[in-house]
Amino acid sequence: MSKALNVVELECSACGKKYDASLEQHLCTCGKPLLARYDLRRAAATLTLENLKTRPRTLWRYAEVLPNDPPVSLGEGMTALVHAKRLGASIRCGPGGKEGRGGEGGLKRLYIKDEGLNPTGSFKARGMTAAVSRAKQLGAKALAAPTAGNAGGALAAYAAAAGLPAVIVMPADTPSANVMECQAFGAKVVKLNGLISDCGKYVA
Repeated sequence: MSKALNVVELECSACGKKYDASLEQHLCTCGKPLLARYDLRRAAATLTLENLKTRPRTLWRYAEVLPNDPPVSLGEGMTALVHAKRLGASIRCGPGGKEGRGGEGGLKRLYIKDEGLNPTGSFKARGMTAAVSRAKQLGAKALAAPTAGNAGGALAAYAAAAGLPAVIVMPADTPSANVMECQAFGAKVVKLNGLISDCGKYVA
């Protein structure tokens, strides 16, 4: 375990209950997800534009606001910003540049982040690199998640990279491409007749 954690504490996203970030935690006792809270004042001292220029071009360049564990990384982050000229031109802006009907000019500097360039084809790779890195450092023996698609593929990929078994629980009508992706990374896939909420109960 890291001697000095970047994460100060974990906090329930619903009721606000606090948890020790140095121990393996799951959901709050109220059943809601936990949010990682960082010391942003301390992070601001070194997370500067000048320092970023010399850091690796991956998501882990933002180390101050990520788990300070050995990264389980597949090269995620730093995806392209695409200038959406035609889309921007089609959005009319009202007075003061506000979007609205009957305005003029459009948005000349509209950019779209192409998260499909992440290792598993979606932005879910960003969260999973952090989650799996932390779980491995805390000694988790297996990883499991409910999903209707991309999160499952990302967990399966990062669990494989970490050398940990993964169980992915999906609704039975999940597209076959998502199922095959998880299986290709060696995860155990469980399909249930129900909704994503039913999958969550199964995992719990």
